[in-house]
Amino acid sequence: MQRRWVLAVIVGSGLLAQTPPPAPPPAPAPAPAPAPAEAQPQVPEPKAEPKPEPQPAEMKAEVPPLPKPEPKTPEAKPFDQLRPSQRKLAYTLQRAALSAHELGYYRSHPKVVEVRDALGALVAVKSILPEKASAAIPAVETYLAKVRAQHGLYDADGKKILLEATWKDLQAAARAAAKADAKGLEPRLAKLRGLLLDPKVDAAAPTWTAPEPPAKGKKAKAAKGPKAPEGFANQKAITALWVKRAQTWIDNTRQEVDVKGEKKLRSVPDPVQTKALNALLIWLENEDLDLLRDPGFGWLDLRRLGATPGAALLVHANDIATSKAPEGPAGELALLPTLEPVMAESKFSKGDEKRQVLSDVKQGAPAADLAAQMAAFEKLARSRELDVK
Repeated sequence: MQRRWVLAVIVGSGLLAQTPPPAPPPAPAPAPAPAPAEAQPQVPEPKAEPKPEPQPAEMKAEVPPLPKPEPKTPEAKPFDQLRPSQRKLAYTLQRAALSAHELGYYRSHPKVVEVRDALGALVAVKSILPEKASAAIPAVETYLAKVRAQHGLYDADGKKILLEATWKDLQAAARAAAKADAKGLEPRLAKLRGLLLDPKVDAAAPTWTAPEPPAKGKKAKAAKGPKAPEGFANQKAITALWVKRAQTWIDNTRQEVDVKGEKKLRSVPDPVQTKALNALLIWLENEDLDLLRDPGFGWLDLRRLGATPGAALLVHANDIATSKAPEGPAGELALLPTLEPVMAESKFSKGDEKRQVLSDVKQGAPAADLAAQMAAFEKLARSRELDVK
């Protein structure tokens, strides 16, 4: 067995010795020489698309330049588009509405204006009060806002509005205000102390009902009815004055009138506006207590007269004169544009006398807030002057 393995190894070695070595790989053939230029084949190149030739200037489609934006002019306000006489009518009617709103405060309580004025004088000097004396000021401002929003000392449910401050803090503020040239506030507020702070004092608003008929008999005493609030008559006269001034600027319209038995068209004051203003004047001539009891009195409120109080007063003049009470909640006060009178010297001034008359009316921006607006309105409402600064 071993011999066979040795023989196989010897035979295999002999065969390997007799096998010729492998031939080397052939050398790469030399690259053919480049043909002469004229003999090289012409390879067609991709044709580029021809570029459009520039057109002559007269053949080009000219694009017109964009127009420059014109500066925007502010749109004219609707008020500015009214005729001068209509603007004057709007102004005098608004002053009448402001005065009527002031008149309406008295219906809430006889002392409501006194309360509002005393606390308003205190707030007016708040910036110069020392810090220790200013503790009551936030409560006073909140109270005044409620009084103006409710048009009186009672809320919509008839509950009295209370000042959420102590008398000690209010007294300290009044004393500090006296040093700031706001003298006399402490005694004024002392008279109103119960009305401001005590819920039992005048807990219900006055009803202004007519007194009961006196009992019969010799010893029977006449029943005493309520008295009109002090200052009511004067404010009523101011309201009537502005209604009369509005009559001057009633629109003229073409109406058919009788001229010596012949019907002709003439420009005469608008009959609807004339009738409404006359009705208001007649209504204001009633006795003070009769007005306070009149259901139509409820219209004398800026919350009901809305964004154009003067025009609304004219529209509801018949409701007021016929004692028709307003319906529904009164709503809320709104910021209103200011109407600024433009005064000029009268053409009919004599000699050195220079009389100022209402020349035109401009519309300005509303006040910054309701507190500032109502403070300004209250001054206008109590003034007979055309221009109150």
